[in-house]
Amino acid sequence: MGAVQAFAQDHPMTVVSHDSVVQQSGATLYTFGVLASSAAVSAVEPLDVLGTPVVDDAVVSAVVSGAPGAYAGFGNNAFDRVQELPSIRAGAYFRVQKLDSAAVVGSSCTVLGLSDEEFQALLADVATATGCSGEALTEKTFGSVPMAGLFAFFSAGAFLLLALGLSLLLVARSLLELKTLGVRLMLGWGAGGFLLRLFRPQLAQLLAVVPVCLAGTALMLSGFGLTAPLAAFVGTIVAAPVVAVLLSLALAALPILLVKPVDAICARYSRRGFYVLAAGVYLVTLAAVFGGSLYINQPLAMYTDLARTRSVWSAYEDWWVVKDLSVDGQHFVGDAMAQAKDVYDWYAAHEDDEGVYLSNVSYTPEVDIEGDLPDAAVRPVPFWYLAASPSYLEQAGVELSPDVLAKVRQGVRVYLLPSSLSAGETEALKSYLLASRKPWDSNIVTEYMKHPSTEFVPYDGAKGLFTWATHEGEPAETSGMVIAVLSAENMVPFESESLVASGLNSYLKLDGQAASQLLDNDSVALNSGLDLRFATVGNFIDGMKKLFEELFFLFGIVLAMLVIIVAVMVLCIVEVVNRVSAREVSVKCVLGFGPWTIYRREFLFVNIATLTGVAVSALAQSTAGLLMGGALLVASNLLIVLAARRRSVAVVLETVSKEQ
Repeated sequence: MGAVQAFAQDHPMTVVSHDSVVQQSGATLYTFGVLASSAAVSAVEPLDVLGTPVVDDAVVSAVVSGAPGAYAGFGNNAFDRVQELPSIRAGAYFRVQKLDSAAVVGSSCTVLGLSDEEFQALLADVATATGCSGEALTEKTFGSVPMAGLFAFFSAGAFLLLALGLSLLLVARSLLELKTLGVRLMLGWGAGGFLLRLFRPQLAQLLAVVPVCLAGTALMLSGFGLTAPLAAFVGTIVAAPVVAVLLSLALAALPILLVKPVDAICARYSRRGFYVLAAGVYLVTLAAVFGGSLYINQPLAMYTDLARTRSVWSAYEDWWVVKDLSVDGQHFVGDAMAQAKDVYDWYAAHEDDEGVYLSNVSYTPEVDIEGDLPDAAVRPVPFWYLAASPSYLEQAGVELSPDVLAKVRQGVRVYLLPSSLSAGETEALKSYLLASRKPWDSNIVTEYMKHPSTEFVPYDGAKGLFTWATHEGEPAETSGMVIAVLSAENMVPFESESLVASGLNSYLKLDGQAASQLLDNDSVALNSGLDLRFATVGNFIDGMKKLFEELFFLFGIVLAMLVIIVAVMVLCIVEVVNRVSAREVSVKCVLGFGPWTIYRREFLFVNIATLTGVAVSALAQSTAGLLMGGALLVASNLLIVLAARRRSVAVVLETVSKEQ
C-alpha cells in the first residue's frame, strides 16, 4: 500500500478494495477499503442489496473525511463508526474502512479517477515495490463461490424436515380416514368434496403464513427500505411454505383419490408398513437434528466464549478510557513530547484520586524476548504482562503490602512474579525485564530515572486477571501474569510517554465517579492543558454486544426449530399408534393401564434412538449434540405422556362409537 499512497499524493484518485470472509458464526463479512487523495471522492459504483444502497459515494466520503480509524458498518467501536450500514442478521454484514499502509488489499482492488497513462504509471510503481509484473497484478487468477450463512443453512434444513413431517401427518390422516371415506362414497359423496372437508383447516391455516414470513423477514433484515426487490424477496419466502403445504396435501390426496370404495370401507392398508414409514421418517429427522448439532458445535463454542467475554467486559462497561488527543480540534499536530508531558502531569496530579487507574496489558512473544536478549543462554517463555497502578490492582483483587506500596511511591520499580515459577524461570524473567525497560532521554524525568532501583516480589498468580483483549483468539482473562506496579515516580519513558495512547487498552482509565469529577460535559479532561477526550468502554464494545445478541437470536431460533421438528415427529408417532391400534389402546386405557404400558414400544424406540445420537455426539465431542440429546430425551418422554393422557379418552370414545 505504500506505493499506492505515495502515488495518491500527487494524483487525484480513489482506490477501493474488496474482501470477504466467512466468520465463525457462519455470516459473511464484506469489507471495502477506501483510499482517496483528497476528500473529493471519485464517483463509486453503488452497491445495492434488495434495492437498498449499502455502499455509495456518501458512505465512502463519510469514511474518507472522518477521523483516523473511521469506518462505516460492522465493527466494535461505536465512536469511530461514522454510519450504520444495512445487514442481514447471521447472513451478511458490510464494512467500509480506510486503507492505510498496514491494510490488506483483499481479493480485488479498483482504481478510479486516473487516465490510462496514469494507471500504467501506478501499476509500474506497485510492480516495482512488490516484485510482481504488471500483468500478474491485473490478471484475475482466482474465482469465488458464494456461501450461504449458517442461519440460511439451518433454515433450509428445518424447512425440509418440517415439510416431510407435514407430509407424513397428512398422509396418515388420509389413510386413517379411509373407512369414513368408504361410507361417504356409498352414500353418494364425491372424493373431491370429502378431501375439501377433510383438509379445510390446513387450507385456512395457510393465511397465517404471510404474517409469519413478514415477521421473520423483519427480524432478519436491518436497515433495508421498502423496495420492489424486497417485496419480491418476501414473496419467494411466502411461496416456499405455501408450495410445501400444497404438495403435502396433494400427496395426502392420492390414497383418497385412488382407493376403491370396498377397500376404503375395510380400511385395507398395511399397518406394519405404516409403522415403518412413521419410524423411518422419525429416524431421518433425528439423524438430521444430531447432524446439525455436530455442525453448530464450533459456532456454539464461539457463542459460549463470547458470553463469557461479555460477562467479564460488563464489569468495566461504565469505565472511561482515552478516546483521542487533539489540539484546536486537530489530531497529530504540535509537539508530541510536550503533549505527552502534559498528560503525564495531569495523571500525576490525580494519581491518588478515587477511581483513577493505570492499566495496560500486553503479550510478550518469543520474537520480542529474543530481540532484547539476543545473547542470553536462557530466555523466559512468552508471557502476559500487566502494567498497573496499585489502585487498579486493588480492585482486581491483587493484594500489595504496605512496604511495596511505599517503595512504589518512592520511585522503586516493583515487579510481581508468579510464585509458581521455578528459580531458573524467575531469573530469566528478571533479566528480560531489566533489559526491556531501560530508561532513555526524555522530557519526563521520574524519580526512578534519577535513582534507578528495582525489586521483584513473588505473588499468587493463580487468579485470572482481565486482559482487555478484543481480538479473536485472545483470552478475556488469564492467570500467571507478570505485573509491573506503576506510579508517577517509577515510570520509564516507555510508559510515561504512552499515557497519550487511546483505545480500550490505553493506560489511563477512570471509573464513573472519577469521570464525573475530572471530565467536562464534552468528556474532555479538566485542567489538562489540551483536549484529552475520554469515552466509555461500552461505546468501544458496542459491536461485541450486537454480535452477542445476534448469535443469541441465531442459536435460539435454530435450537427451537430443531426441538419443534422432533416434537412434531414424536406426536406424529403417538397419533399413528392411536389411530392404527385404536382398539388395543382403548382396551388398555379402560383397564387402567398407564402411559408406559400402553406406549412401551414407542417409549423404548424414541429413547434408544435419542441415546444413540447422544453416544455419537459424545464420541464426536460435540457439546451441542449432548445438550440437544438431553433436551430431546426430556421433551420426547414428556410429550408422549402428555399426548397419551390427552388423547386416550378421545380414542376410547371414538372406538366405542364406531363399534356401536
